[in-house]
Amino acid sequence: MPAESDHDDHEVDDTEDSYDPKPSRFDRLRTGLQSATTGSGSNARSTKKQVERLDERERRLSFAAAGASALIGIAIYVAETQNKHFRLAKGQLTPQTTLLLGIAFGAVLVAATLFGRRALVGFVALMVFLVFGTRYFAGVPFLALAAWLLYRSFKIQKEANAALRAAKAEKSATAPARSRSAAVSARAAKKTGSKKGPSMPEANKRYTPKRPPPPPPKPTRRERKAAQASD
Repeated sequence: MPAESDHDDHEVDDTEDSYDPKPSRFDRLRTGLQSATTGSGSNARSTKKQVERLDERERRLSFAAAGASALIGIAIYVAETQNKHFRLAKGQLTPQTTLLLGIAFGAVLVAATLFGRRALVGFVALMVFLVFGTRYFAGVPFLALAAWLLYRSFKIQKEANAALRAAKAEKSATAPARSRSAAVSARAAKKTGSKKGPSMPEANKRYTPKRPPPPPPKPTRRERKAAQASD
């Protein structure tokens, strides 16, 4: 019985060790930007794509907005042409124009979504809002989509900038430590030297040798004559 309990404990420990929490989007941005600051061009391009391109949820909403543009254009056309009391207001588009623009902008939204740029989809959604306006509140969802995509772009760009600042701070903090360790190792290598055997003492560079004594003065003529007379 004790052996079985030990086996169960090992299984629980292995399960706990195998748990790996999924990193957040901020961590992924930070990791990508840290790799980008080290000089990797491919990581820099992938980080830029993550900031600028649509994610899966945004793609689904954009495709839904494209279908809604065509359906709303058809619905407005049917509602206004079947209404005998309908009168076109000043500055208002005709039902035929609304139908054509709704279908056309639906196709443009599909193309922009396939292209995958968040800013482009937001711009097209804003144009659809201008086409429908506030008629039957048909343009309000497209205005909301454009504002939401703009907010998402701002938020992701802000997270990317924060991750970039954190990566630069970590890089600047580790650079002095590396330079200090390199200087210490260089000094140690200089002290030990590459030659085998006992090291010779180095000459003192600040030592200045003494000046030689001046030569004795030459004897005068009188002294030479005195010396010859004495000889």
